[in-house]
Amino acid sequence: MLGSLRHLNALRAFESAARHSSFARAAAELSVSHSVISQHIKTLEQWLGTELFRRLGNRVELSEDGRALVPQVSNGFQILNDACEGMLRMTQSGTLVVSAEPALASLWLRKRITEFCEEYPKIDIDLRPAWQPPQLGEGHADVVIHFETRQTAGEGRQHRLFPIIGFPACTPDLRDQLLAEGPCDWSSVPLVHDNGREIWHQWFSAHESSSLCWQKGRVYSDLSLAIEAAVDGEGVVLADEVLCAKALQSGALVKLDPRQIECVWYAVALPDNTRVGTAADSFVSWLGSGVPVIETQID
Repeated sequence: MLGSLRHLNALRAFESAARHSSFARAAAELSVSHSVISQHIKTLEQWLGTELFRRLGNRVELSEDGRALVPQVSNGFQILNDACEGMLRMTQSGTLVVSAEPALASLWLRKRITEFCEEYPKIDIDLRPAWQPPQLGEGHADVVIHFETRQTAGEGRQHRLFPIIGFPACTPDLRDQLLAEGPCDWSSVPLVHDNGREIWHQWFSAHESSSLCWQKGRVYSDLSLAIEAAVDGEGVVLADEVLCAKALQSGALVKLDPRQIECVWYAVALPDNTRVGTAADSFVSWLGSGVPVIETQID
């Protein structure tokens, strides 16, 4: 065992090169040079007494022995990774201040924070809904999750979480009423807007370009209020499969029209100095691994 562990870095290089079928990509993943990967593979081949890769010009492919070794090495690294992550879940501690857009906070994020805290029992999360993203950093927010368009460009490390793909939805009773005499007459549809009329404007521009009906309807200052209003039968809202999942699954809201648009992206931001393995990094990585897969059929 000790002899094998002397070649741990070489095994890492082999696993990465095998997964990518490329020494160059393995070098980029492990933040070393191409020559370092080549030397690691050569050392491993000398130690094992067999060729692990066939060199084909600028390409490499696994030899028969290399293909036999890959699953065992990959499984070994997965075991090590799982062991370390399990220990981190039990030992990482502290309180994270997470600021999030209110609708996302109440309709999607709150439940996931509960699940995260069950896996990481020593990390507490202070969830703070906010219409405008606060400043990142000590004394402010450790993590900000908000509309991408409202995040401050260039502040912290930012990446996209998932998009909101909107389609018209309302209560079953209202749908039946609006479709009672055939296709929907959009001039008679009571619209529910959130934070202005721009999103409905985009939908009409894409699908009912000759209509100005987007100018009508009640405007709510918050997306969650607009969704609640639609559930209460006040009108038709541009719903989605993520924030409106509970209302759609229960039948409180149903699709009125399958045509949809990309409304906005949610994005996550962390301070630039957030280190790998910290509570904030673990939370964002965990959250990213469970983001919904959004299927788009946008015309």
